[in-house]
Formats: sequence, C-alpha cells, structure tokens
Amino acid sequence: MKIIVAAAALTVLATGCAVGESTTASAEYPSKPLTIMAPGSPGGGWDTRARGIAGALSQCKITTAKATVVNVPGAGGTIGLAQFAKSKGDPYQLMVMDSATMLGGIVNNHSPVDLTTLTPIAGLSRGPSAIVVPKSAPYEDLKSLLAAMKKDPHGVKWTGGSLGGPGQMTVAGLAKGQGIDAKQVNYVPTSGGGESMNLLLSGAATAGIDTVAELRAQLQAGELRALAVDGDKRIEGVDAPTLKELGLSDQAISTMAGVLAPAGLTAAQQQDIVKMVDKMRQTSCWQQVLKQNNWVDAWTPGDSFKQVLTEQRGQITTILGELGLGK
Repeated sequence: MKIIVAAAALTVLATGCAVGESTTASAEYPSKPLTIMAPGSPGGGWDTRARGIAGALSQCKITTAKATVVNVPGAGGTIGLAQFAKSKGDPYQLMVMDSATMLGGIVNNHSPVDLTTLTPIAGLSRGPSAIVVPKSAPYEDLKSLLAAMKKDPHGVKWTGGSLGGPGQMTVAGLAKGQGIDAKQVNYVPTSGGGESMNLLLSGAATAGIDTVAELRAQLQAGELRALAVDGDKRIEGVDAPTLKELGLSDQAISTMAGVLAPAGLTAAQQQDIVKMVDKMRQTSCWQQVLKQNNWVDAWTPGDSFKQVLTEQRGQITTILGELGLGK
C-alpha cells in the first residue's frame, strides 16, 4: 500500500476569540514547534480535527509555538500509528485519532502497536451517529426494525461505513442483543456517505447508520427518518431517542476522538500536554470547530481516556471476532 506523507497546506478557518480568553502564550510548554499527525488523508475527519486543534492553539493564542499537521493515511490509521510509535519520549509529537475506527484498524490489520501502549492525553469529542431508514419505510421506531431483523436477519439490508468500522460493529452489537449471530447480519460496507446514501434513497438498503453530519441534510429534507442516535444526549435537530434511552447503549460502539502522545513521556510531560489541550478546547476557536463538524464535547483527560481505550479494545476485538474479522 502506498504511503503518503504530506503536510497538506489546507486553510484553517479563522475564528475569533471570546472576551477573556488567553492572549499570551505559556512561557513553559510548548517551547518549540509541535507536530500533529493525522493518520488519514487530507480533508478527512482526522485531518479536520488535527487542523482544528492547530488553528485553535494559534488563533486563540494558547501558544506561539507553530503546530504543523502531517498526514499519513492507510490501513485504518495503522500506517501512521506505526510511524508515530517511533517518536518515543518526544512530547512535541502528537496524534489525533478516534477510538473505534483506529482500534478496528489495529485488530483488522494485526498492528504490532496498540493505542494503550502510547501516552493518553485526552478524549475530546464524539461525532454522534444515527440509525436511519428511508421516509417510506414501515418502521416507526428502532424496536420494530430490530424485530424485523430478528425474524429475517438477511432480509433487513444495512448500509454504512467501512468493513469492520463503528457502524458495522454497532449493528452487530444490536443483532447480538436480539440473539442473532453477527455473521447473519446483511451489512453492505461503503467507502463514504454518498455511496450509502444512494443505497438508502434508492431502496436498495433497508436501514443505515452514519454520522449525523453526513445524514443531516437528508434528515432535514425528510428523505430519511432517524430511529435512534448513539451517545448519552439527544442531538439538536434530530427527532430521535438515544440508544441509552432505549436501553441499548451497551450494544453500540460510540467512538471517542482524541489526542495521544508517544510512549516514554514522564508524568509531568503528560500533564503539560493535557493542560495545553484543556486550555485549547475551552476557547471559542475550538467551540466553533465542534459546531461546524457536528461534534459533541467529550472531555476525558489522561488515564480516564486510557480506560476508555482499554475497554473498547476488548469490546471491539470480541465483535470483530464474531464477524469473522481480525483473525
């Protein structure tokens, strides 16, 4: 697989700082330029997150140190991960990721590097997903859709993101809760929201799962109906209960996006980075990034973030094994 390493010169949208935000940089960390790796292609979700962080650090004057974004796409983020792991002990190297996608890539690609071996900085946000059906579908709620799947697993055709990604794992988890073998689930993976949208709108798919950001336009136009959203809170502008409200949150994979540093850092170095990222995420610059991308704040610093990664690692390994993946 071709490895592309590029410091893509994409423009980060300038946003102002609210009154009262810091106007002077720390005299301590960081005292030299930062590198933020996005282990995906320019323009993708990881790239957007990395550039949002870099932009907020600069525009809201958290630091005067330059932050450069580099892109290393491929193999579910594991090519970038392997390269990043070589920066052991360097607190000026950071990497963005999201838990379910990258953990899935690690399991599927048998990566020798695991996220739990790196230094956890913080979980920053979640990009909530929705389970949707075409407007003409007979299912008024998720319960009726799951009942139909239990009656005829192959007859309910799902579509969503990539093979072994968070969408497929969530559908597999919901199926398991209904006593359905995960391998019986009829799931059509796609390379992007446009492809899965075509399957839904044409009637080739019964139901779909994708991020609210990808689905919002069709939901607002009434072409799709949301039956549920993941996460703990309802989503503004989406008329659907959460999986938690429905008692199904333990059957879903809700990915958390965050920041990691290399292994080999001291506790003091880890805390310096956590403090910097915490200051950044409280700025109006970062709040604007959240709003623009339909992300929800999910601040989970340090070892609490490591616990999330550890728990999801076990959950994802089990689900992918049941799907016949990652072996």
